[in-house]
Amino acid sequence: MFSLSPVEFRNSGIAGRGVFARRHFRPGDFVVAYAPRQRKVEAGSPEAAAAAETKLTLLSEKWSVIIPDTSVPGGWLCNHSCNPNSAIFSDGEGRIQCTRSILPGEEVTIFYGWVTQNEPQRDPCHCGSRGCRGFINFDLGDEDARNVEGDSEASERIRRRLAEYGEFLQSIGQEQVGETIATTLLGMTSRLLSERSS
Repeated sequence: MFSLSPVEFRNSGIAGRGVFARRHFRPGDFVVAYAPRQRKVEAGSPEAAAAAETKLTLLSEKWSVIIPDTSVPGGWLCNHSCNPNSAIFSDGEGRIQCTRSILPGEEVTIFYGWVTQNEPQRDPCHCGSRGCRGFINFDLGDEDARNVEGDSEASERIRRRLAEYGEFLQSIGQEQVGETIATTLLGMTSRLLSERSS
């Protein structure tokens, strides 16, 4: 059937279904709504926490969580890539926006930016891009939190790893993930200090 939609939703070589361009997109172009049908719940609510397990929720404006109606396709179907051509914006209703040229037929990809704790191999990456990092998640272990400060060889190793990842994030325009990493490390360090003192 003829469709005026600028994207189509079909099976992807990366994982499951994906979003594919029907036309040429240029940087800055709106590609697709994150969730054409959705509901918002308060970020701290039990419902938001339960929905987060699906990995499809989107924190919007730091106070609400967008939960997509998965019976309606949208940007929530975009697959992760270590070399994405689009970015997800969580303000308002949420949207996928082009960051580099996307040709008709090309899959629309985003960078998930997941930061995990003590789960280094939780999310293998199958993006197939040149320079694929092997895993979607950037994992911080308790050992990292213990050694982020100091002059040891382990401290230098974690600082090098963080600097390298920071350069990678900058190269794909995803520097904001660095804030999540810093917040996560701070929380882990506080937890480890309190465990040690109790």
